[in-house]
Amino acid sequence: MKTEFYAHSREREPPENWHPLEDHLNEVAKMARAFAEDFNASNWGGDSGFDS
Repeated sequence: MKTEFYAHSREREPPENWHPLEDHLNEVAKMARAFAEDFNASNWGGDSGFDS
């Protein structure tokens, strides 16, 4: 059985509505990469998240 980790969850919401940690980290990496492109550091931005 695989253990699932979550970035965001709400007390009264079912687990289907929670934000899986892996998805969250990948989205953060994409956003950080896009913001860091402005100063030619997109690799560093991507490294700040998971980006599998």
